[in-house]
Amino acid sequence: MTSTARLASLLRASEDTDLLVTLERRGVAPAGIRDFFDLAETLLRDDSLQSCLERLDCRALAALALLGEQRISASTVNETLGLDDSEVSLLRELQLVHEDSEGVSAWPEVAEQLARWPELGLPDPTADEPEPSNGPVSESERNSADRLAAEHAFTAATATAELLFELEREPVRLLSRGAIGAPEKARLAAAMSVEESAIDTLVDAAERAGLVTREGHRFVASAGHGEWLGCSAAERWAVLAESWASRLPAGIRPVLAERSETLWGPGLREWLQWKYPGGRTWLTERVTEGLAEAERLGIIAGDIVSTPGAALLGRNRDQAITLLAGALPPAVDRLYLQHDLSAVAPGPLEAAIDARLRTMAIADGRAIASRYRFTQASIGRAIAGGETSETILAFLGDISLSGVPQPLDYLVTETAGRHGLLRVGPAPAGNPDAVSYVRSDDAALLDTVLVDRALAALDFRPADSDRIVSRRDRSQVYWMLHDARYPVAAEDSHGRIVELSRPTARASTASEPPAKAANPHRTLLEKLRIADAATPNDSGQAWFARELDAAIRSKSTVTVSVRMPNGQVVDYRLEPASVVGGRLRARDPQSEIERTLPLSSIAAVTTE
Repeated sequence: MTSTARLASLLRASEDTDLLVTLERRGVAPAGIRDFFDLAETLLRDDSLQSCLERLDCRALAALALLGEQRISASTVNETLGLDDSEVSLLRELQLVHEDSEGVSAWPEVAEQLARWPELGLPDPTADEPEPSNGPVSESERNSADRLAAEHAFTAATATAELLFELEREPVRLLSRGAIGAPEKARLAAAMSVEESAIDTLVDAAERAGLVTREGHRFVASAGHGEWLGCSAAERWAVLAESWASRLPAGIRPVLAERSETLWGPGLREWLQWKYPGGRTWLTERVTEGLAEAERLGIIAGDIVSTPGAALLGRNRDQAITLLAGALPPAVDRLYLQHDLSAVAPGPLEAAIDARLRTMAIADGRAIASRYRFTQASIGRAIAGGETSETILAFLGDISLSGVPQPLDYLVTETAGRHGLLRVGPAPAGNPDAVSYVRSDDAALLDTVLVDRALAALDFRPADSDRIVSRRDRSQVYWMLHDARYPVAAEDSHGRIVELSRPTARASTASEPPAKAANPHRTLLEKLRIADAATPNDSGQAWFARELDAAIRSKSTVTVSVRMPNGQVVDYRLEPASVVGGRLRARDPQSEIERTLPLSSIAAVTTE
């Protein structure tokens, strides 16, 4: 039986969960695969094997080279190859090796592909590990790197916090291919106080850390992001740094930890090239991206691993947090309130204070020292959220190092006094001409709203002396009045003040993704099972036909073992020409005649 036929039989007999792992790990493209024979051919095809082998490290490749030369008992395969259970399991999941009663071995096609590596200009996967060529890091270099890395770590943590606050305000709309468009990048860069080139890196890190998530064609803050926002800057950094480390291939993290006392640079790249001998098409790009992200997150600075970064790579998270916290300015719980309605914190503000201050002020620049700005709209938002002038002034008085300036006191008091002079609520059901209402005891203010041309789209009509109505819903009426700077508050049907979230614009219907995209590999698996159920396989004729078809396409010579009427098996060396109607037509090069054989008489097919 050929490798293709044998692998097809093994695949057909596998559990669905194992098959799905193979399809996903090998990245099988479903196009053109009709049955398990097609799948086996795909997995053993040169380009498919090369793509798979290029991603393996030298230990796995050396093991495959040995398994291509000899069979190894299944009970001693780990010890003989020097691999652990997970590494051997990976080779099985990738369908690069198979097992029979004689032991474990690599498929011949795998060994042949590895043998071609010198022709492809690829290094020997069994080469010895290179000696470390990087020099040690001096104390002055380490101190300088730690200062720079701490600055990057603080910037990354702070910018990510601003990303989450901005997503709370308004989610980010994505392009149809799932990327962030230029206008949205510009908005995020302004909110996060970073250059646009940093957006993708920071958003990716936040997504891996579970702080943001995709919701259709939008990026939104995840359900658990609030817990992260309540952490210190060093704790926030540790979450982001761990998200970077989680991307490292198995076995790389401990090596990086071991080399954290030396310069990385060219020596590290040389070692990685040895570790992944086939990685010339992907390794350089991935290493460059990975190091750039590590630097942006403050894990490294140049070619030097920061002291907190080294602790994190060594899986000592608590020590990493302590080390970074010692390198950052301590959090403060007081700030300066100024007469120009701004506030300046002399250091990073404690998370709980920052979170409450943001409900009544606008963050206006974030760095080691943070700035905030108070406006009528920001104070109104706090009051709509349940604050009063008394609670706002008391909070500001507690955290201020300079008291509450008179202009700020006046702004809070006046805004609280005016807030809710207009109340927007839902009109009673049953009247399509009155979906919502606006009421006020200030008749002059209500008349102003009624004749305001900027609000013409709301189509207001008088209802009685203290009320006007609209065909628009409460949310639309509220936000148009709010944006027009009227002293408005929303209320429910019982007259209680409620806070409304601003609706976000939806992508067009055409760009909305399906409720749940089908998994292409699971769909392929279902297709394979259906095709297999419809194919007779008790005699094995279908498999012989597929093997012979493959030989015809490749113009290969095969040995066909034919069972004669007397029970004797005779081997014919043939050049297959066609398989039609359950019969093989082939040329016998030895006798130079054409033979026609029924598939039902064929006992085996062996490809030369």
